[in-house]
Amino acid sequence: MFDSQKIDAYFNGEKNLRQQTETSLARRAKIMRWIKLALPCFAALLIGLLIIIPHLQNDGSRMDMDVTLPKKGELEKLHMEETVFYITDADNKVNNFNADKIDETEPGSKLLKLTNPQGIVPGSNQTWVNIQAPTGYFNQLNSVLQLIDNVEMFYSDGMTAHSTEMFFDFKHSKAYGVKPVTVDGETSHIEAEGFEYDNKKNLLTFTGKTYITIPEEQLKGNN
Repeated sequence: MFDSQKIDAYFNGEKNLRQQTETSLARRAKIMRWIKLALPCFAALLIGLLIIIPHLQNDGSRMDMDVTLPKKGELEKLHMEETVFYITDADNKVNNFNADKIDETEPGSKLLKLTNPQGIVPGSNQTWVNIQAPTGYFNQLNSVLQLIDNVEMFYSDGMTAHSTEMFFDFKHSKAYGVKPVTVDGETSHIEAEGFEYDNKKNLLTFTGKTYITIPEEQLKGNN
């Protein structure tokens, strides 16, 4: 015959062991949750100490902390990186541009500084001009884009133009420059003191002293 008291004691002991195990697991899970919550706070505190400690100076009686606060308005400036933006001209044509960085020159200013701007300006009769430069400034009030340093223009017909400064007036669909410009086409090399470009007419005009070099074989071919 079975001893019912022993059987009850056995199952009661197993039940108590199971309850103890569940309680232990619950306690361990609670501790792990606490550690997960505490670790980010501890890491942030450690990083803060690593930043502050180098600025602490001990003169034997006190500790001074050298903190440099941002200049007034510094945090208010617009700053964007890897940005695509659009400029609409007088005929509502959309000019697609991108830049590595865009920064306000002053907080709330309408003048934006562009780092490595590059864009495509559509012209008439399905023509286009690709323009790029290391630095640019875009005035939002008059829609004028100023490009400086090594400015390059690549036309859809294969012509290229280079200068140290160019202006693009999107309100009037025109471009111009008053610095020396060089232009290379399929049949000639041109150097001029400046230029004007009418995007509506797809017309490029050189200003000031202008020098044109035409290869001899091109002249012979025209005779």
